[in-house]
Amino acid sequence: MNYFQSFSIVFGLLMVGVRLLIHLIPEKWNDFELNHAYTQKRPLWIWFVAIIGIVVVGVTWYMELTSDVRFSIILTLVITSTLIKVSQVLFNYDNFRKFVKKALIDDRSIIVKINIATTVLGIALVLLGIFVY
Repeated sequence: MNYFQSFSIVFGLLMVGVRLLIHLIPEKWNDFELNHAYTQKRPLWIWFVAIIGIVVVGVTWYMELTSDVRFSIILTLVITSTLIKVSQVLFNYDNFRKFVKKALIDDRSIIVKINIATTVLGIALVLLGIFVY
């Protein structure tokens, strides 16, 4: 099993699994995100996770450029797009937290749309990992 196959399947399953949790335990999930994960003051763990995210993107690009795996650019671009969230959480934390609160409490249709798109992408990544990579 190569890097892209493994990563695609694991990342895809994680994307789908988290979405299921958000809908199966919405009150507990809201409490977790608003009172533990994204507290009023930016938690220190965010910096560590951001650094890990940046390293993962770098490793993925390294693997993209040094290996010959068909369609690996798809996963590489998906992983690179996670830097959008990383940058928002790091450099625009207060507005990011306001958005999370709005999506989880004020207008659940936002989280539903995000979850649908993420679930479809997650399933596509799992299928990509199983049948293409």
